[in-house]
Amino acid sequence: MDRYILTAVLLLFCMGYSVVLSVNLIPFLPENYSKFSIYKRPLLQLASFLVGLALARWLSFQNYRVLLRKEWLYSLVGVSTLSLIAVLVKKWATGKAVERWLIGGSLQPLELVKVSLILFVSGYIAIKGSLRKNSYMIWVASIVLLQAFLVSLQPDKGGAVFLLVLALTIMYVGGIPFQVYIPFSVVSAVFVLFLLNAGYVSERINAWKDPFVDAEDTGYQILQSLYAFARGGLWGVGIGRGLQGRGSLPEADTDYALSVIGEEWGFVGVTLVTSLYALLVFRLLYLSLKVNEPFGRLILLGAGVNFALSFLWNGGMAMNLLPPKGIALPFVSYGVSNLLGSMILLGLCFSVIREYERYRTLSQLTSFKHA
Repeated sequence: MDRYILTAVLLLFCMGYSVVLSVNLIPFLPENYSKFSIYKRPLLQLASFLVGLALARWLSFQNYRVLLRKEWLYSLVGVSTLSLIAVLVKKWATGKAVERWLIGGSLQPLELVKVSLILFVSGYIAIKGSLRKNSYMIWVASIVLLQAFLVSLQPDKGGAVFLLVLALTIMYVGGIPFQVYIPFSVVSAVFVLFLLNAGYVSERINAWKDPFVDAEDTGYQILQSLYAFARGGLWGVGIGRGLQGRGSLPEADTDYALSVIGEEWGFVGVTLVTSLYALLVFRLLYLSLKVNEPFGRLILLGAGVNFALSFLWNGGMAMNLLPPKGIALPFVSYGVSNLLGSMILLGLCFSVIREYERYRTLSQLTSFKHA
């Protein structure tokens, strides 16, 4: 496993785990130390990371090219699509206005869809050579738009936009001609505009523009997040000493984990998180330029774009630079699905890197023998 990537991930998890402890355990220890409920989320997060780390290590020793078969690619995208349909069936059966989870609140299909979409688009491009034929482009675009549409029905408009941006990036780098790329981009843009016209989305955008207009309702979460950054200052107030993680800031250990880091670790902590994500993303993108095999190169690219987009979106939301949307911060935010999905994606990247390093070593030995 690549030591730079692994170091960045371990440090990010440690910082995120401090948030989970600060929000769920430390404030309740004096009076409720004997209650298992306060230990549940910290233990589940730690167990999920250890399982994910074991999965990543196991995947790193597998040959990722096994997935470069149509039956595997269609199976992955089929299972992920069915999981999205299952969420909608559950939503309609229970009569809920919003439903994004399967099996209670422990499995979010969107995280499975991200991984399967990266593999499907990358694999399809690798098999076909490119998407220069209109029929290839239409088929891939149809799968992407279908999954984005199903996610939007949950409703999760931000998740749908995330999938479109992720797929568009991989497809563009994968060799789509400009004249073919434009129609899909236009369709995607129209789809995004349609999503933005949804009632609750427009409310969020209005709250983002001026959270003080409705500080007790739609603007409340944004203002509490900004207060957390302001209170943290340069060095922060210390782990477990933050106020926003004690109920003032909703979703403090998930969507707004960076805000808690800003309060407890200060500007220094936020800078450290930013630096670690920069190391992770640039390392993945750098290696994607080195790998010659198309499938592996696009997997690394897709993973890098996924982590970069997640960080920029989550950080922008926490600092009110972007409208609020529940995009988790990989390895930092609490969440079993996001953590396991991110570790599985990393495991596939480690497999690509291992094969690349093996090929490079063999090439060097061959060159040395012929010298």
